[in-house]
Amino acid sequence: MMPFLMLALGCAAMAVSALVVRRMIGLGVLDVPGRRSAHDRPVPKGGGVGMVVAILLGVPVGVAVLPGPGRPVVATGLMLAATLLLAVVSWVDDLRQFGVRAKFGAQLGSAVLAIAAVLATMPVWPPAWVLSLALPAAFCWLMLVTNAVNFIDGLNGLAAGSALLAGLFAACLGWMLADPLLVALASMTAAGLAGFLPFNYPRARIFLGDVGSQVCGLLLGVFALLLAADGLPSSWIAPGLFVPLMLAGILWDVTFTLCRRAVARERLTVAHRGHLYQVAARSFLSPARVALVHWGFVIWGGTIGLTLLPMSPPDAVVLVLLPQIAWTAIVRHRAARAGLGRWS
Repeated sequence: MMPFLMLALGCAAMAVSALVVRRMIGLGVLDVPGRRSAHDRPVPKGGGVGMVVAILLGVPVGVAVLPGPGRPVVATGLMLAATLLLAVVSWVDDLRQFGVRAKFGAQLGSAVLAIAAVLATMPVWPPAWVLSLALPAAFCWLMLVTNAVNFIDGLNGLAAGSALLAGLFAACLGWMLADPLLVALASMTAAGLAGFLPFNYPRARIFLGDVGSQVCGLLLGVFALLLAADGLPSSWIAPGLFVPLMLAGILWDVTFTLCRRAVARERLTVAHRGHLYQVAARSFLSPARVALVHWGFVIWGGTIGLTLLPMSPPDAVVLVLLPQIAWTAIVRHRAARAGLGRWS
């Protein structure tokens, strides 16, 4: 009975998201292409609002109906507050172009609320010295993933499809671990993105916008923290690595690009088209196929995480990184053959 209820809730959330996305298209808040954009005509943005609405409405219902050790009411409220804060500021930024300080402040506040939500799910906190190390690491992780997904959201369906698949995997693992908050968050994220994706892939009628990409990044980061907390006190490393394995394609692309630009002494704050996914789309693959490659990375990482990770974390990490190294070599080779020159 419970799987049927969650399926019905997911379908309802997907329908709500789709209705909101259609409304956002009608608002006509346009993303006007620039020299470094992947699109060549104005396209509406703010499609991530549909996902956010689905999460805000669906997660409390999901937490209420799912079985689990107690009802994480406080944690759910804190997590929804973090989502709403980042979504509101990101949407206003889509409209008015806030400065870096305002966006960083929203990310910081959302990360603090999200970490508080994770702590609220734990019946017993680790020792103070463990928290003194874990909390800064958790904060840096959330900031990294929030911005990484935002950076990678440059081709139709790439970020949304990757986050959708990661949400489905995380929901499955949360179900296995009897974590109602993780199951509700992950499944509603996936459902909200499922309602958005047909409007964005393979041809875009609307973009996620910062309101979608940043919230996706925050939630994906929270999935990892919840899984690590579920594994305490004995086996937190393996569950905590599950999400990074799924996001290996995104994290590798962003890390490789930042390091390459730093070595080349390029300004890291300047907009560019030098990400691996952008270079691939410019030199030898269609944007739709590049998105499919990244979806494959998520599926590969999730499969490795569910099968090999509990037995041998080092082997799981190696197996997930090998395709990234091969992908980098292929992109570099094909870009050279296409005479692309500087990746900027």
